[in-house]
Amino acid sequence: MVYPSQDRRAAPGLSLVDIGTVREDRGWFIGLGVTFAVLGALAVFLPFAASLVTTIVIGWLMMVGGVLQAIHAVRNRRWASSTWAIVAGVIEVLAGVLVVAFPIAGTVTLTLILAAFFAAEGILKLIRAVQHRGLPAWGWLLFDGVVSLALGLLVLARWPSTAVWALGLLVGINLLFGGASMLLIGLGAGSAARARP
Repeated sequence: MVYPSQDRRAAPGLSLVDIGTVREDRGWFIGLGVTFAVLGALAVFLPFAASLVTTIVIGWLMMVGGVLQAIHAVRNRRWASSTWAIVAGVIEVLAGVLVVAFPIAGTVTLTLILAAFFAAEGILKLIRAVQHRGLPAWGWLLFDGVVSLALGLLVLARWPSTAVWALGLLVGINLLFGGASMLLIGLGAGSAARARP
């Protein structure tokens, strides 16, 4: 069932997401949210492993997360935010490739790459949150964007000393919040659809 577009106006490129299109594919939102949350939980525990292994695994986790996000966006092209989700997925894959390709460059360089990635992804999530403001759980996506941006700026402000703890912890927190926001968007779309007359 396709729902009529909402009457609220948005800036060009920031049109509201149609709840009906999210509702139709909410299983993808829920599945992607759970996957990100699991990947995030794994990443939080990785700092206890050897630094080289941690660096390579984090890079692969980022690539997997970016590919899943891009696939999700491509499969749901009618979703108004799909273009921004593809951009975020490509950025995540590229950051992961750099991490895997240059693991010996050290955690200092890796931390700088991750900080820039978090800041960029935070901005993209804030844009997507504005597009989802018609959904009940859009505030979680906004919160996710604020957290990602704040983590990126925090690491950049205290770099290079943050290289000691930032790697696995920040990737894990980012994936956990990203997974939670996607999961809540999917669940919220179902609630919003049932509440319509």
